[in-house]
Amino acid sequence: MMGRWHINVAAMGFTLSMFAQSPIPVLQPTLGDTPDLSPAQFALFEKYVKAMQLEVELTATEQAWFDSMYYAVGETRESPCQVIGMECSWYCGGGPDSIWATSSLPAQGQHRYDPANAHDLDYCTAWCEGVPGPGIGQSLTYRFKPDSPRLHTIKISNGLVTSEAAWRANNRVKRILVSENGLPVLELTLSDTMDDQTFELPRLFGQRADGQPMDLSFTILEVYPGERFDDTVITEIWFDGTDVH
Repeated sequence: MMGRWHINVAAMGFTLSMFAQSPIPVLQPTLGDTPDLSPAQFALFEKYVKAMQLEVELTATEQAWFDSMYYAVGETRESPCQVIGMECSWYCGGGPDSIWATSSLPAQGQHRYDPANAHDLDYCTAWCEGVPGPGIGQSLTYRFKPDSPRLHTIKISNGLVTSEAAWRANNRVKRILVSENGLPVLELTLSDTMDDQTFELPRLFGQRADGQPMDLSFTILEVYPGERFDDTVITEIWFDGTDVH
């Protein structure tokens, strides 16, 4: 296993003294739901959407089923792929305006692994680093405009969650470094699970005092190895925050 400081610090422009003089918080996640992208779940969603659109009287059994679905997924999600529905959220006023990565895996047939896939609020797409090996030192960067609402939460869907087989076949992130405009500010320790992982931040991020955009970079430090491929995948990194209600 790599030691904490034996990452590509030179390539990332950091020095050991920066880390030694300014220890950064190491955050642990709270686990949430596991995406279910099975054919049965897609069929269930299709039935639910049709039931919402039909103006017909439901039987007691049908109404109980409909109510349970409504409670579970709401009225604005139309597919298991959707990370959040279209109801009002922090994304009504917040969110990054551009995303890029140090590398991306070339398209494999119809499957693309572009950086934008890690923030399209879609469990059915993903970003994958594109260098030989597990991608240690590769990163995703999210840019927020100066007036973007501040964020207090980072959420991550770790690995390729389209199926358990795909998730096990590819690498997942074990540790990730978060940098704000090039300065390391957090380390996230991820669990090896398909569950959504929520990290509550120690302070609000965004609306910088210098009036400049905020770049949040997520750099891979360590991975859980896949069973078949040495490619590291992140399905989604998304956010929650304040200043929008």
